[in-house]
Amino acid sequence: MAEAPLTPDFEIDHPDLFAQFRLANPQEILFYLNLLTQRRALLSAYANSGDHFFLTSIVGVDAASGQIFLDPPNSEESYAAALAARQITLSTNLDRVKIQLRLPALSPATHDSQNVLVAPLPGELLRLQRREFFRLEPPVAMPIICQVAVTAPENPSSILDLHLSDISIGGLCLVARPDMTALFPRDALFEHCRLEFPDEGVIRVNLRVHKAIDFSTHEGHHTLRVGCEFVDLPATAMAFIQRYIARIERERKARGWGLS
Repeated sequence: MAEAPLTPDFEIDHPDLFAQFRLANPQEILFYLNLLTQRRALLSAYANSGDHFFLTSIVGVDAASGQIFLDPPNSEESYAAALAARQITLSTNLDRVKIQLRLPALSPATHDSQNVLVAPLPGELLRLQRREFFRLEPPVAMPIICQVAVTAPENPSSILDLHLSDISIGGLCLVARPDMTALFPRDALFEHCRLEFPDEGVIRVNLRVHKAIDFSTHEGHHTLRVGCEFVDLPATAMAFIQRYIARIERERKARGWGLS
């Protein structure tokens, strides 16, 4: 007996597991769709549950009409499958971050004198930004401050205000003095740390130390970098960090394009 073909298991179908990576703000969705268009990113398009797929790219996004335009596949079989599908799942990677979105049935159309496939703009976009793939360095002029209560022999209840060198959904890296190594042993748990985001707000997090290493700059300056993971991070705090990262990325890309 022939085995049934394997079909993809899309993360976008698991909102309980990946809710923190879901973007529903129309402006954020438009930002990433336009970025994919400008980068001419290649997307895998899966018909229905993934029984047929083809490669495509976004050739245009029209916010006024609420439409997205895709490059149609070259083969007649893939073109027919695209038009017959009740839904299309698009998947790609942007700056090493997986992007997924789902479109309803496609229709043939023209855009800028080009034959295309058109669908309504998606109502959500999944941006799977994992710690091992992406870390954001906060702006130097607007650092994130982490207030940590440490235990030291000479001062059993010392409060430290430390800058962050980077932050992600999974954790962060603290910048401390080299002589503070003993305060951050591996697997140490720091509860109720206060994270202050300039112009954003304050959240409380629990941190577990993964490692502490001496870091040297080209100028010969030494600091201690303390890599920590979040422990029992609430969904509201995770969404807060996600919004912060998305905002900083938007601002940096806008400056790069000369839009700000």
